[in-house]
Amino acid sequence: MKRLLIIGASGLLGSKLFVQAAGRFEVRGTYNPDVDGRTAWRLEPLDIGSMDDIERLFDKVRPECVILTAAMTNVDACEKKPFMANRVNAAGPELVARSCKKLGARLVHVSTDYVFDGSKSRRYTEDDMPRPISVYGSTKLAGEKAVLSTVPGSVVARPAVLYGWNPIEDKENFVVWVLKKLRTKQRVTLFDDQWISPTFADDLAKTLLELLENDVSGVWHVSGPDCLDRPTCGKMIAEVFGLDKGLIYPAPSSSVPLPAKRPRYSCLDVSKVEKLLNRKMVSFEDGLKTMRGQERTSR
Repeated sequence: MKRLLIIGASGLLGSKLFVQAAGRFEVRGTYNPDVDGRTAWRLEPLDIGSMDDIERLFDKVRPECVILTAAMTNVDACEKKPFMANRVNAAGPELVARSCKKLGARLVHVSTDYVFDGSKSRRYTEDDMPRPISVYGSTKLAGEKAVLSTVPGSVVARPAVLYGWNPIEDKENFVVWVLKKLRTKQRVTLFDDQWISPTFADDLAKTLLELLENDVSGVWHVSGPDCLDRPTCGKMIAEVFGLDKGLIYPAPSSSVPLPAKRPRYSCLDVSKVEKLLNRKMVSFEDGLKTMRGQERTSR
């Protein structure tokens, strides 16, 4: 089996990848000790912004394949700490790509829908020109460019609004946050002027492994197939989990002062990856139903 290194294996996506890749690859993974504070699954500690750390890791693991999921994803934190965001989201992927090039390892890099400005009213394709409007989007785009210029045969995968249960860390994502609010009978205010393509982490992990095993390169949109406003998402969460959708309150994004701008419309066109894999990406409703089943099974 080929040696696969998952950088960011303690996160939501990385943990799904770790589970799904077992048996198909000899899997190793990393975690950020400054954030996670634990070595779950015997993961290797890694500061992605450190060239020395990355070189030591690659010398030790000697990966043949790498999936890079680690990132600074808190959009407002990136706006407040642009140097750190650049170190993690732009410089880090470049350092990883250099080590992959040195070993001849195949690289799949996970990016974001936030590389777009959201000014369009149709789904973004891989051919659309990125125009980020936040530090987060700008640094992620810089990471994309660094990866593809260093290792042109790499895959850059763009998901959007990742959700699911994290088996390692109890970290919130959009769906988990809404569920916690609804289950404690709290009002949930969601922006009705933001349109998104929610991405089920389990399906994204499957997709990334399939892209890794296919002889493809370049940019791929890998989100869920839906294009929904956030209040609609909230009501769907409530319905699937049998909770009070009357607690979902729509509001314009202008009603809450936030440090970073968000794209108004960042829905992604996933027809390219669906054609390659000959299957549909998992819908938001089906992803929620799977989450509900996973929660019942784990109890």
